[in-house]
Amino acid sequence: MTENVPQNPTNPGSHGHERKRRSPLVALLGVLVSIEALMVTAGALYFLSRIFMEIPENLSGAIVIFAITLVIAIGLVATAIGTFRAQSWTRGAIVTWQILQFAVATSFIQGIQAWQPVGWLLIVFAVGTAVLLFTRPVITAMTAEK
Repeated sequence: MTENVPQNPTNPGSHGHERKRRSPLVALLGVLVSIEALMVTAGALYFLSRIFMEIPENLSGAIVIFAITLVIAIGLVATAIGTFRAQSWTRGAIVTWQILQFAVATSFIQGIQAWQPVGWLLIVFAVGTAVLLFTRPVITAMTAEK
């Protein structure tokens, strides 16, 4: 004889399992990392286009720069997906990327005048994402046992 277990009427598909509501800050963090991933992907496509639209002085160097940028973009896409799922491994990847992004941004600010606004935008994203990563709701959501 089997026993019927009543289901939660507010969520008929839950089968007795409660689903915790995630902080909207985790979703915001995922959005910021996704935007950063899109920016790096755009950078990779830019580097790829430069290989075909003009003859680079060092073809192998141009290909390597494109490949490195593409690998970073793929890693950021994976990190963004993991962030939306509140996976704890993403925190280290996000911190690492924010440090690297900050370093790239400072070189933009110190370099060509036309690239300075891009550098400041990257700094705003890096600092904002890093600060958000260390807020209590994000820490709790991403370090809680699953």
